[in-house]
Amino acid sequence: MATQPLAVNVKYEDMKRYLLILPVLMMLFVACSHDDEDRPAPDVETVRLIISVPATSASTRMGDPGTAVDEGADWDRLAVILAYTDDSQVTLPNNSKVQVTTISKNDFVNLPIYGNTNYRLLSIDAQPGTVYIYGVTYSNAAANNPSSAIAGCKTNADVQALTISNDYSKPEGGTIDYAKFVSVATGYYKGNGNVPAEFEIKEGGTGEVGNIPTMTLTRLAAKIDIQWDAADAYEAGYTDVKVKDFKYKGTVDGRLFPDIIQSGYSATAQEWTFYNTSEISQRNGRVYHYTFPDGTTTPSVTFNISANGKDGNEITGDGYTMNFQKALQKATWYKVNATIRGITGSGTITLSMDNTGVQTGE
Repeated sequence: MATQPLAVNVKYEDMKRYLLILPVLMMLFVACSHDDEDRPAPDVETVRLIISVPATSASTRMGDPGTAVDEGADWDRLAVILAYTDDSQVTLPNNSKVQVTTISKNDFVNLPIYGNTNYRLLSIDAQPGTVYIYGVTYSNAAANNPSSAIAGCKTNADVQALTISNDYSKPEGGTIDYAKFVSVATGYYKGNGNVPAEFEIKEGGTGEVGNIPTMTLTRLAAKIDIQWDAADAYEAGYTDVKVKDFKYKGTVDGRLFPDIIQSGYSATAQEWTFYNTSEISQRNGRVYHYTFPDGTTTPSVTFNISANGKDGNEITGDGYTMNFQKALQKATWYKVNATIRGITGSGTITLSMDNTGVQTGE
């Protein structure tokens, strides 16, 4: 019985300490609250931007052939990114130098049209300072979309290094939604050059310096259109020539801004295998593959070939590889033509769309 009063006394003493400390804590809390209320909100200016996105017509396609894919139509978010220079004195959450404004596709369509163009006029409130301006369209509900990565940027370098998965719009256990895949578009304010240009948001003004800054977004995906034909192998005396499968070797991720040189960037390679299951497709066929380029990696296509030689015995090789000579460019159609001659081959890789020239396969 002697221990019970001791327990009661200990609890009573603790309670007295809490009662003494509580007013102090309340005063500190009130003081902090007043500090937050008294702290002036940062000054902002209204910045007007002129923005265009790829055409949303279902008939707009990146070259021939195959099943039509609506290119540029299936996105529902536009992220406009203002990345302040390191010396800009701005107050943003978590000491960030990046402000992201995200609007829906419907809101974008309802923006004022700029003159007699397909550009829209967007107004954004932002703090004075020097910024780089970037834009990205994507589908918010799509798997592996870049919204979280964009929101996590704190510096201009973070923005320029943004990547996007080549499994974008591919749900777990599902297949890629190519209408969404090819609807990702990116761009940035370039000023008078082809690199990101600084733009000054001035105090006491509208954020305009000379002309209103213009930003054109273009499709990010490149199209790999692959065609093969084994007819020449039969003329050379081979029989039962088969392209059982072929592999496209690219990267796990692309970059949202692949034409900006990114120091220290390192890509992770990935292969996609296309199987030819019918006899016809094993002799000749045509498929296409969309991918996000990273501006650095040079991809390749390798054909796995088997045939019966002139003596009737089956022969196989290590495959016939066609290497792209340069890193892929965004919004470009690459036509890969492979002519199979036995277990070897020849061919070309041709660029179309806004680029010219021919690359010869090896």
